[in-house]
Amino acid sequence: MRYVSHQATAAHTVVENHPFSLTDWHRFLFGNTSSLFLLEVLLRTGVTYVLLVIAMRLLGRRVAAQYTLFEISIVVTLAAAIGVPLQASNRGMLPPLVIALVAIVLQRLIARLGTTHRRLETLISTDVTLLVSEGRLEMDELARAAMPREKVFEAMRIKGWQHLGQISRLYMEPSGSFSFIPARPSKPGLSVLPAIDKELQEEGHLPGWSACRHCGNTIEKEHTDNLRCENCGSTEWTCAVREVEV
Repeated sequence: MRYVSHQATAAHTVVENHPFSLTDWHRFLFGNTSSLFLLEVLLRTGVTYVLLVIAMRLLGRRVAAQYTLFEISIVVTLAAAIGVPLQASNRGMLPPLVIALVAIVLQRLIARLGTTHRRLETLISTDVTLLVSEGRLEMDELARAAMPREKVFEAMRIKGWQHLGQISRLYMEPSGSFSFIPARPSKPGLSVLPAIDKELQEEGHLPGWSACRHCGNTIEKEHTDNLRCENCGSTEWTCAVREVEV
């Protein structure tokens, strides 16, 4: 045993002291393993693929949909467990199998408990967040979710909205996606169009109405010098806009 250990130590020392060379293509392509290890990599990859397919099937459709924080943590755990054995010849395939099994059991157990205990579900996956209410940004909720206003405006533009007055409710789902409930009828609101599109913004200006630059609260008043917004306390105002046909 001592002789074998001495040989392994000596071999390890030879590898570490091997001089660096740009023409050492074997080291560049295969590292310190034999070229035959590529055949084992093929086998390991096949086993890993089957393991992932089975794991994702057992995890359910929830993981295949848009990820919440809980689903992301499960996928990252599987990736971290399976990635190393694919490339390291000294790592076996049993540990990632055990890790995947534990992740599957935990996910299914928590998902089952979440159906009857909503507090547990929201604790793990977070809850729905109300970001816009009656055409006004909920500034406290934006701060709590670390969500910048421009991200909300971007999501609105992608869906074809032009200003906050068109929205009755805007929710951020646990997956990070946005859900919109339109206002019926819409009212004047703060424009969400980009500053570079001055022509469309000016076309939508509604005389006699002003919108708070920070939260989008609108008032039927044109002169707002030193007027404080009753919703967020800001004193910065701009002209409210209406929907423009494009």
